[in-house]
Amino acid sequence: MYISIKNRIIFLLIVFTLLPFVVLRIIAYPRIQSDLQEVLIRNLDGIGHKQAELVTTWMHERMKNARVIANNPLMIRSARIATDDRDYPDIVQYLEVARGEYGYKGVFVCNDSGVITVGTAGEAVGADVSRMDYFRHAIQGNTSASSIIPSEVPLTNELGEKELGLPTMFVSTPLKDRDGVVIGVVAIRVDANVLNDLMLSLNLGKTGETYLVNKDGYMITESRFATHLKEMGLVKKRCALELKLVTPETGDLTNGVKQCIAGNNGFDAKGYKDYSGLTVLGVWRWLPEFNWGIIAEIDRDEGYGAAYNLKYIVSSVLLVIAFPIVIVAYFIGRKTSIPILKLREVTEKMAAGDLTHRVDIKREDEIGGLANSFNTMA
Repeated sequence: MYISIKNRIIFLLIVFTLLPFVVLRIIAYPRIQSDLQEVLIRNLDGIGHKQAELVTTWMHERMKNARVIANNPLMIRSARIATDDRDYPDIVQYLEVARGEYGYKGVFVCNDSGVITVGTAGEAVGADVSRMDYFRHAIQGNTSASSIIPSEVPLTNELGEKELGLPTMFVSTPLKDRDGVVIGVVAIRVDANVLNDLMLSLNLGKTGETYLVNKDGYMITESRFATHLKEMGLVKKRCALELKLVTPETGDLTNGVKQCIAGNNGFDAKGYKDYSGLTVLGVWRWLPEFNWGIIAEIDRDEGYGAAYNLKYIVSSVLLVIAFPIVIVAYFIGRKTSIPILKLREVTEKMAAGDLTHRVDIKREDEIGGLANSFNTMA
């Protein structure tokens, strides 16, 4: 197949000029993109790990506070006390002081049958809590924390109004006599809003968030996008205990939540649909001590924004550079090949018998020397 020398020169100039950029796009860019994605997932995992440490530390402090209250010698009488006992006001006062100092919603004591004998204002003295998990764990001698559950008594909500079923949680510890025998349970009602603040304390870009999920797949802290979720109709009052973390299209738990409540720690770097239908990158950690999971998610487009931008930059630079390179290669190839084509034209005419033609090429290089030699020979 015949290919002119002009086309060969243009082609070779283009190929060898663009080759480094093509290699960059095909080999170097995927490597850089992979490194950027790895850094993002590592940072996201670090955020999830830090949030897990914050929650665990905070909960352990609440457990320690419960043990401090239970170890007060004054509390021994509270498991068998009646409202007309002369020590009753002193115990109530102590519990009120503890509630105020530690910032709790309430403190109460119940006997070994699960009946509340004394408590701070708002707690239902005389109520039976023997079926509650936090009582059963504590009566067996363990300090534990309940999951976030709907309140069984009216509590003050974020609007300053009394509301039944408000998300609440308890930390409980055994109450022992001087011989170490468990005679009751001390329980503190923890302000669940503090967990919300912990989850919202770290900034994760424009679309990122961290939240807690229970073993049933419900969000138990507030989303930073709660207002938007209300507008979408996914929640009515608040996210905690209302928002089940399912994919809108299928109704199944999102991949991150499904993996998390199965007791796994991991991540998804490819992306999956979240509870609002957006494709997100996520990491998750399960906290078996509390039966909670921590999820950290960010929109895939924002998370991989740097990698996507790099792709556009590399592709744009390649296109911008390619156009002038083609133009320059064309003119260089044309300028280099024209004298050779002229020489060929004269040679063909002389071969046809016309010996009067000469090559009119004035160049100070090998092609000029070839033209002079040809003219001398002619």
